[in-house]
Amino acid sequence: MLNMDISDVRTFVTVIDTGSVSRAASELHLTQPAVTRRLQRFEQAVGAPLIDRRRRPFALTDVGRAAVERCRRLISTADELRALTQGDLVPSREIRIGVAHALTEFALSDPVDQLRREFPGVALRLHTGWSRELLARVKGGALDAAVILLPQAERLPGEVSGEVLGRERLVVVASHRRRLKSQEILDLGNTGWVLNPEGCAARAGLQRELARAGLPLRVSVETYNYELQLALIAHDRGLGLVPSRLLARSESRSQLRTLRVRGLDFPQTIWMATGELSEPLRLPVAALARTLAERLSNPRGLNSAPPSGRTNLRRAARSATRLRAGRHQSRPRRAAAQG
Repeated sequence: MLNMDISDVRTFVTVIDTGSVSRAASELHLTQPAVTRRLQRFEQAVGAPLIDRRRRPFALTDVGRAAVERCRRLISTADELRALTQGDLVPSREIRIGVAHALTEFALSDPVDQLRREFPGVALRLHTGWSRELLARVKGGALDAAVILLPQAERLPGEVSGEVLGRERLVVVASHRRRLKSQEILDLGNTGWVLNPEGCAARAGLQRELARAGLPLRVSVETYNYELQLALIAHDRGLGLVPSRLLARSESRSQLRTLRVRGLDFPQTIWMATGELSEPLRLPVAALARTLAERLSNPRGLNSAPPSGRTNLRRAARSATRLRAGRHQSRPRRAAAQG
């Protein structure tokens, strides 16, 4: 009989989901040596190596590949057993939700708080990352759902269900001090940019368009934080490419102006992408999707009193039906900042 600790099982799955011991340590709030010890203890319990540490990046052994999905089921079962002691219809297992970097600054606290009020037995675990990375994790089962941005013409892959939450448009931003002769892409040849680090799809799109015009991408500053980007742009450290929604609520907006540069247009769609959800999880995920869509269409709407619990559950049930049907061609809800 295996003698194992469920926390060791969770650690193994987290290492696989995040792709490294260091990222797993950050997510689990542990030190890297502690994560390594848990992995070694789990491998001793199983009786075979699960990770081939000779390869960089590491890879699963044959036993590891066979074990990872069984470990996911074991964690899910343990969470559901724990829920039985609480008497809730909705299990207290974690719902793993990914959120694209560009959407983390759009005030997720209200939607998350509202979800906790509606479904107190559900523990929400948020993961941030680039949209395509999160989508891959939904496809692979590492995330239950993810709120992501895709180019407007792109749809979710067939293996993933989803619902359109709204629209987003990226705008080119400059300091009021900066004066360009015109707003043609060729006039940007010597311009520096304040952008997200590499991995950002918007940055890659900008680089492609500049390359088509025979121009290099010159990065002056790179940082994940959009408010910091806008402050740097206001001080004329370069041009920026930011969501119009965030520009509208930035403290630096009075010092900034948007540029309509022909050839640089990046309309995007905000999706709630979902994997294979168990039936008890459909309602909470659908409720989060509905609340996020309301937030996008009316950013101040969540400051008022939330609807009654019964009304919320009816709305969530309708959203769950849409998610179950996997309506990839859902008519987009209008977002407040379509730029």
